[in-house]
Order: sequence, then C-alpha cells, then structure tokens
Amino acid sequence: MATIQLSARKARSPSTLILRMEEDLLSGHFRPGEWLKQADIEERYEANRFDVRMALKDLSARRMLEHLPNRGYRVSSLSDKERSDLLETRAILERAAMMLAARNVTAQDLADLREVLDNFAANMLSGDLVYLRQLNAAFHDRLYAICGNAVLEEQIQALRHRAQNGFRGGWRTVESIGRSHEDHVQMFKLLEAGNGEELVRLVDRHLHLRDQTGAE
Repeated sequence: MATIQLSARKARSPSTLILRMEEDLLSGHFRPGEWLKQADIEERYEANRFDVRMALKDLSARRMLEHLPNRGYRVSSLSDKERSDLLETRAILERAAMMLAARNVTAQDLADLREVLDNFAANMLSGDLVYLRQLNAAFHDRLYAICGNAVLEEQIQALRHRAQNGFRGGWRTVESIGRSHEDHVQMFKLLEAGNGEELVRLVDRHLHLRDQTGAE
C-alpha cells in the first residue's frame, strides 16, 4: 500500500480539488452553515472556475454542501436528532460490515492495516493533526473495504462524511489520540483472530466515542 502523502496546497485537477475541500470540510475548517464564495475557493486552492464549480456540485450531491438556487453553496449542518439518526444508521451498517470483514480478511488486508497503524504510532507525538487524520481515514477506509460489499462500504462512507462534516470536536489531547489508536490496534487483533462479535462490540463503542469527540 502506498504511503500517504500530504496534499500540495495547489489543487491540480478536479479530483484533487474535491479531495482537498472534502478534507477541509471533515476537519472543521469550514463551519456548518458557512457560505462558500466561489472566488474565495478559487484563491484558497489555486483552482480555476470550472473545477471549483464541479467540486461544489459533487460535494452538494453527497450532501456535504447545501445548494440554494440563486444564493450559492453553504456547508451542511445537522440537528442533534439528524446526527443521532445518522450515527444509529451507520452503527447498524458497520455491524454487518465488521462481521463480513472478520470472515473475509486476508493476510494482505492485515499487512495493509498494520502499515497504517505503524505509521500512526510513529507520528502520534508529531503534532501533525492533518497527517494523523489522513492516517485515521486510511485505517477506516481499508477496514470497510475488507467487508467485500462495495454497496455497504459506499453507504457507510457517505454516512461517515455527512455526520463528521464540519464537526469541530476532534482530538484535544495526546491521550485522546492514544485512545483512538489503542482501539484501532484492538480492532486489528480481533480481525486477525476472526472474532466478528467482539469486533462489532468494539466498533460500536468506538463510534460513540467519535460522536463525543469528533475523531475516530
């Protein structure tokens, strides 16, 4: 698995721009309800007008942004009830995904997860939260992919992004980063052992920790 690299500031393609904007939305750089001006987006990401329009449409289609005709785009915001409903639905889907993952996991899957875990552990004290978030996302992305059901994986990712969008919680201390990493290590061990039931219990607890802190 290729090592994750930090994105350059300049968005050199529409897909790169979408990924950069998505990263900023998920990290809370843009506040829920905040209006996004196209000119500001072009300047921030050094992108052209066409690519910005395509990115805004893509993020709106995935409900990370809200498009109001004749007004523009703003960051989607969720009520407490909506966020709770998303978390509950995601938990149901993740239980199914983890049972499948425990059954389908391969030696290569475990090697890929181990690489991410090792990178995270090596950088925990670096203070580079952007890179740690990327590694955190890489772990969850790989974990979902192991289930082998592309539709299930897609739905979990969509709910994950909607619930996390603009959430300004996140890791506040080194201890909270460490707790998240410890959960990931335990998930790895349960996956390696093929223990789907315990993996489901741990992921449930991990999800509710995320709902309180904004970081998985």
